[in-house]
Amino acid sequence: MIRFLLNIVLAVVWCALSTFDGWNFIGGFVVGAVVVSAYSRATSGERYITNAWRLLWFMVYFGKLLIVTNLQVAWEVLTPKMHQKPRIIRYPIAGMSEVQRTTLANAITLTPGTLVIDISPDERWLYVHCMYAADRDSAVREIDDLWNGLRRGVFS
Repeated sequence: MIRFLLNIVLAVVWCALSTFDGWNFIGGFVVGAVVVSAYSRATSGERYITNAWRLLWFMVYFGKLLIVTNLQVAWEVLTPKMHQKPRIIRYPIAGMSEVQRTTLANAITLTPGTLVIDISPDERWLYVHCMYAADRDSAVREIDDLWNGLRRGVFS
């Protein structure tokens, strides 16, 4: 995340040294990405551009998930028949760091139709209320997909 902010700062500096317009910012962003990538490889061996692509992939995945679930909840509101099958699911989070648990809980809560209720006192379980969970296994699989996307896109 810090490297991405550094890339943005380099793009702004690039624009400050010339004219500030959209194409110039994109050019500065590309040059900044090359500089930050070279810096990352030299200091820590991380691949900045690969991580940026993974983050972009997660943003697209999560955006699609938000759109689909918003449409599902909107359909529920607009139609007279109730299609929901609510359920509270206990999801395992043992082995996750505090930041990972918090990020997963926020991503679940941001998604319409799901809400994190609590974390167990021993911090091994996340309790999630799902509006559409007729089948527990499929609901857990959806949370697994979200966690795997977060792990690949944000925490890799």
